[in-house]
Amino acid sequence: KSLVDRAGPRTGSVSAYCSLVLVLVQVLVLVHPAAGYSLDQEHSLEFSGPPSSMFGYSVLLHRHGAHSWLVVGAPVANSSSSPSVRSPGAIYRCSITAESRHYVLNCGKTCDAESDHQWLGVSLSRQPGDNGGHILACAHRWKNVYYSKKEGQNHKLPNGVCYRYANDLRHPQPIIPCYRDHQRKFGEDYGSCQAGISNFLTEDLIIMGAPGTSYWTGSVLVFNTSSGGMSVYLDDDAGAVSFGSYLGYAVGAGHFLSPGTVEVLGGAPQYNQKGKVRPTFVAICLSLGSYFGSSVCAVDLNADGLSDLLVGAPMATGITREEGRVHVYINQGQAKLLEAGFQLIGSDAYAARFGETIANLGDLDDDGYPDVAVGAPQEDDLKGAVYIYNGRKEGISPTPSQRITGSTLGRDLRMFGQSLSSGIDIDDNGYQDVAVGAFLSDSAVVLRTRPVIQVKASVALPEQIDQRVALCREHKTPTVCLNVTVCFSVRSRQFRGAIDLQYNLTSDLLHKPSFPHRFYFHGNGVTHSHVRDIFTPVKFEVSYNHRETNTHKASSKTFPPLKPILQQSAGHQNTITNQTWFARSCSLVNCSTNMQLSAQLVLPDQQQYFALGSGQTIMLKTSLLNSGDDAFLPRLTLRFPNNIHYIKVLQSCLTDGEVILISVAIYAFTASAIFCQLSSCFRKQRLYCVLPAKPCLCSSYLCRIIVCASYVKYVSLVDVCDWSCCANTASFM
Repeated sequence: KSLVDRAGPRTGSVSAYCSLVLVLVQVLVLVHPAAGYSLDQEHSLEFSGPPSSMFGYSVLLHRHGAHSWLVVGAPVANSSSSPSVRSPGAIYRCSITAESRHYVLNCGKTCDAESDHQWLGVSLSRQPGDNGGHILACAHRWKNVYYSKKEGQNHKLPNGVCYRYANDLRHPQPIIPCYRDHQRKFGEDYGSCQAGISNFLTEDLIIMGAPGTSYWTGSVLVFNTSSGGMSVYLDDDAGAVSFGSYLGYAVGAGHFLSPGTVEVLGGAPQYNQKGKVRPTFVAICLSLGSYFGSSVCAVDLNADGLSDLLVGAPMATGITREEGRVHVYINQGQAKLLEAGFQLIGSDAYAARFGETIANLGDLDDDGYPDVAVGAPQEDDLKGAVYIYNGRKEGISPTPSQRITGSTLGRDLRMFGQSLSSGIDIDDNGYQDVAVGAFLSDSAVVLRTRPVIQVKASVALPEQIDQRVALCREHKTPTVCLNVTVCFSVRSRQFRGAIDLQYNLTSDLLHKPSFPHRFYFHGNGVTHSHVRDIFTPVKFEVSYNHRETNTHKASSKTFPPLKPILQQSAGHQNTITNQTWFARSCSLVNCSTNMQLSAQLVLPDQQQYFALGSGQTIMLKTSLLNSGDDAFLPRLTLRFPNNIHYIKVLQSCLTDGEVILISVAIYAFTASAIFCQLSSCFRKQRLYCVLPAKPCLCSSYLCRIIVCASYVKYVSLVDVCDWSCCANTASFM
C-alpha cells in the first residue's frame, strides 16, 4: 500500500554635424550592463531550521498588523512537546527582524491521533488580504486509527489533516475532510485520500487536494467558509477516469469564466502517465512521464481581468533528461484557454526539474502586469535555481528577466526553489517580496524587491537634412549640421531621490560598409568630404542606464534601503531610436532627372588640331546641365588616348556666372580614363569640369601624375623618367 509522497529529489542635448561629405561616429558614454533585476540579492535574509527536518519544504510570507512573518514547513521535524511522536513535522513562525526568532505553531489536540510521519508542513497557503488572512497548514499523511473488533486489529487510514490558523497565527482549527465514520477500507473511497498534499485559500474557499481518493484517482475538496458546506470534485469524465491519476496533487483557483466568478483548478500529474489539469476545461500533456499538472498557477498575465494558467511539467524531457517545462495558457474569455506557441524552459539544464513550483509575485516591475517565479530545485546537482518571468500585454515574456541561485546569494543552499511565496511587502517599500525554500539545507531565504524607476526617453531630430544650408562652422568652414536632442522623463511610484542616468548616443547606425560614416560629433577635430550615400536614412540610437544610486532613507526601521532599478520595457533593453533623411526636392516619389553633357576641346592658339610636340597642355571643358529633378550621386567618365595623362582641375574656370563646380573626386582611373564623382547631389545647375592634359615625353616614357582638385597623388613612375620635362607641371600643382 503506497502513499503519495512529494518528498525528495524529484535628460540631455547633443549636437551632431554633417559636413558636406563627412562621417565619423563617436561613443559618448560607456554603459555598464544591468545587474540582477527586480529581486535584490545583496541583502537577502536567511532562516535556518533543525538539521534534517526538511525545513523550507514549504514557505509562506505573512503579515499581521505591523508584524511580518515567514512561516516555514519542516515536514519531518521532531516534536519537542511530544518526543514520543516520530517525525510528525512542524510549522515554524519566523519573525522577520534583525534578530530572527523561531516559534513552533501548536496544532491542537488533533495531533493526538497517529501523527508519526504525518508530514505537517507539506503545504502552506494564506487567505488574500493586505493585513493577512487565515493560514492553512496541512499534514497529508496524518492517519485516523480505529480498532476493528471483528478483525482484532487496528486500521490506519491516511485521511490527512489541515489546520486553519487565525491571522495572528493562534488558535488552530483542525479540518479532516476525508473522515467518514463508516470508512474502514484502505484505498477505497476516501480511506486514504491524503487531503492537504496541496492547498489553496481564497476569500471564501478552502481548497485541498486529495490525490489518494478512490485508489489514487484523486479529488479536489472545497470547503466554503461562508456557508460551511463541503464540495468534492472528482474527474467527471467517466470515459477518462483512471486509477492512479493523482487528481489534487496540485490545486489552485482563479477567475477563468469572468472577473466576478471563481473556478477551481486541480492537477492530475499521473493521468495516463502524462498529466492533466482540470478547471472548467481540460488540458492534457502529450509528453509521457512529464508530471504535467504537478504545479499550477492561475495568474492574470495580460491584466485583462481574466486568469491565465501556468502548468508545470517538471519531469518533461527535452534533449537530456527531466529538464522541466512550464506550459502557458492564455484565457480568450469564458475559460477558453489557448496554449501559447512556446513553453518556459529556464536554462534547459539537465535534471533541473524546472516547473516544480510556480508562484504569482504580483507586479514587481511596475509595468501593470503580474510577474511570476518558477523553481528548478534540482538544477546544478540539486543546488537549485529560481527564475523570474515578467507578464506582458501579449501574455508573458518567454525569457526570464532574472535567475537566482544560492551561489549568487553567497550561500551554500540545496534544493533552492522547492517552495515559493510572495504577496507580502515585508520592508514597506511598496513592492511584494519573495520567500524561497531550500529544504535539503534546512533553509529558507527572503528576497526583497527593489524599487522601480520608470524612464521615458526620446530623440528629437529635424525632419530632413538640407545639404544646401550650412548652419554651423567647423574649423572656420561653413558646415551642414543638425541638432540631436535627447530627453528623459523619470517617474517612480515609491523611490524619492536624485537619479544619475548615463546614456550612449550613436549616430549613423544604418551606414553601408562600402561608404564612410556621414556624421561626426562637434569638436572631434576630424572632417571628411563627399557624402555619397544620401538615400539611406540617418539613424540615431540612445541606450541608457543608471549609475548605482545611493539611497539615504530606509524603507523601514529594520531593513537597509535598496538601490532602485530601471524598468525594463518589453522588446528592448532601455534603447530608443529615431531617424531622419537627406532632403530630396523631387516632384514625384522617384526623382526624374534630365542630365545633358557637352564637351569642348580647348587647344593652344585656338587651333583645330593638336600636333604632338607642339605644346605641353591641352584642356577639355565639360558642361553638365540638369533640367529635371535633383540627381543624386552622378558620375562623369572621361576617356582619352594612352599618351595623354590627366593633371588636374583648373580653378580659374569656376567663376563663369552661374556656373558652379560642386566637387570633383576621382574614385577610379585607368591608363586611358578617369572616373569623377561630381557631387552627392547635382541640382538644377551647370557643372564645368575642366581637365588639362599635358603630354610629357621622357625618354619615350611618361610621368604619370594624378591630380583631383587640391589633392595630389603620385600614382606611379613608368620606368625611368626625365623629371625636367615635368618641372613646370609640378610647380603649378
